[in-house]
Amino acid sequence: MELWGGLLDEHKESTLKNGVSPDCYISSYLRSREEHGHAEATGSGITEDGWMRDKFLTYVAASVLEAGSDTTSSAALAFVLFMLSSPNALKRAREEIDTVVGDHRLPDFDDQVNLPYVVACVKETLRKHPPVPMGVPHRSEQDDIYKGFFIPKGSTVIGNVWAIHMDPVRYPNPTVFDPDRFYNKGCSTSWSSGPDAHDRDHYVFGWGRRFCQGALIAEASLFMICARIIWAFNFSTPKDPDGGCSLLPDADDEDGTWSDGFVRVPKTFPVVWNARSDSKAAMIRKISDDLQLEWQSMGLEPDST
Repeated sequence: MELWGGLLDEHKESTLKNGVSPDCYISSYLRSREEHGHAEATGSGITEDGWMRDKFLTYVAASVLEAGSDTTSSAALAFVLFMLSSPNALKRAREEIDTVVGDHRLPDFDDQVNLPYVVACVKETLRKHPPVPMGVPHRSEQDDIYKGFFIPKGSTVIGNVWAIHMDPVRYPNPTVFDPDRFYNKGCSTSWSSGPDAHDRDHYVFGWGRRFCQGALIAEASLFMICARIIWAFNFSTPKDPDGGCSLLPDADDEDGTWSDGFVRVPKTFPVVWNARSDSKAAMIRKISDDLQLEWQSMGLEPDST
């Protein structure tokens, strides 16, 4: 609470007292809460008219950040690995982005509907190797019987998301990275991740009635990260200077390529990054410089150069 409470205090100081704040969830919520008569709402729980008090808001913001940071970064790294392992998919995704976006601006959220193959590549990454392969454990609220198995009240129930995604009936050739399983030419690609339990074609964000509260943030973040990587960079793995073989890890080698733990991420591997053009390199540098200035305007240290 000390860490996240301090973050909330900083936002209250900048947003409510100084009028300078980043465009983010906490600042937006604080401004809206103030407009409804709650510039100060200390303590836990909610106000009588439904506004989160400071402690509640702190935990909600921290949950979104902590729950989403590892899983989103893991999925982005997996995306790079699968794109390098599937050069034809990378070529098609790049051609789609070049056609829709062009060279003179970065992809943005509005482009998602017109980039169905890119979205399909992100979805196939989540299906092929979900960041949390065993899913989030559930707890049975009462005694139950499922397919002849007795499940006592209070039991921990684990939904093996990786095994669900490897079902050959639902996903033919499940070990193959194939974005076309989610792609229909001429149609936008729906995320179809919930919360309706009967309208899901993958189960990264939940395998029952319970659903990840940060799913929409994760989908939007992953789309932006992956689309902009493809738009901006040529990337490849170098060759072993001794043997001349590619240093690209085998994405199907669970023990050798992926880390252990609740969240599984590709182990570190070398990638060579180059901007696809001088103009794109200039745009990237300008965006970075602008972000550093915004960072400093909030009283924070810029990135080291």
